[in-house]
Amino acid sequence: MKVLRLFLLMSALAIVLAACGGTDEEKTTQKEQPAETSTEADTTTNTSSDVEEFTINATNWDFTSDKELVVKKGTNVKLNLVNEEGVHTISNEELGIDLKVDTPAEFKADTTGEFELICSTICGATEDHEAMKISLKVVD
Repeated sequence: MKVLRLFLLMSALAIVLAACGGTDEEKTTQKEQPAETSTEADTTTNTSSDVEEFTINATNWDFTSDKELVVKKGTNVKLNLVNEEGVHTISNEELGIDLKVDTPAEFKADTTGEFELICSTICGATEDHEAMKISLKVVD
């Protein structure tokens, strides 16, 4: 019984530590992918069919974005995730976001407010993982 408990504990520890790790090959592949730029979108006038696109970069216990995450209500939004360090995902149940590295999240910002986008992959000690958030604001 003690051997089984030890095995389960070690397995859980390995999973938690692997979430923020990733192999050098995975990191190299992710870094080699060029980040999309939005210079063309910045110079055009928004219409209801336009998409506001953001790239969120993830490092261990921190999210940053290529620009401030603020959109007008009714805007179509596309979020991309780049894992610069570790393995992370982003979610927000209220907005229906389940963002992974190779799967952008697209949605229409129908409700005004400030929404926390959180790391939904356990990536370290509880306090570090729980602090891994970035806010999206939807304004009138």
